Amino acid sequence: MITKTGSRQEQILTLLLNSAEGASIDEMATEMEISRTAVKQHLVGLEKQQLVQEAALNITGGRPARSYTLTEQGINRFPKQYAWFCNLLLSELSAELGAEALEKMMWNMGVKLGRSLLPQFSHKTPQQKTLALIDLMQSLGYHAELLQQDGQTTIKAVNCVYHDLAQEHPQLCQFDQAFISTLLEQPIQQTACMVKKDCDCRFRINPQ
Repeated sequence: MITKTGSRQEQILTLLLNSAEGASIDEMATEMEISRTAVKQHLVGLEKQQLVQEAALNITGGRPARSYTLTEQGINRFPKQYAWFCNLLLSELSAELGAEALEKMMWNMGVKLGRSLLPQFSHKTPQQKTLALIDLMQSLGYHAELLQQDGQTTIKAVNCVYHDLAQEHPQLCQFDQAFISTLLEQPIQQTACMVKKDCDCRFRINPQ
């Protein structure tokens, strides 16, 4: 029997995580000790959130039973521990290549990612590119906004998406600078950095 802590929907997600081949409504109702109707209602909500999906139709000696499984989004709902591995990888790269080479690698990675997204920016004006970049950074979790002060345009980001990693490996900041500069097709200058104990990260756009 599964634990009865957490919401019913959380319990269903946990049950399906432990049932790789899927589980039917009857199986979930039995496991959770609730009615089939209650399970159906919770599944409707989870399907709307795209966390579960209908899977195979199991035909046994009884009535056909539709089973449910987690979607990829549902699987990713559960905590993943990536930071420790990324830190291990960056430490190894730094030891093998040296800090300067790691910094160059981060810059090149930022340029490469920026170039892969350039087609989405190619027909925009400079101002439209900047606004599109802000939207992109928002979707990535930077909590970015545009600042205009004394004729200067600056991108302000209050959330460093890899803050703990950057504290150990400040070379990561090169990635952001290269990414932003490549997408805007303009030079930028980082004038504030959370890793350096500033309140936020700021990237000043320097028009050519």
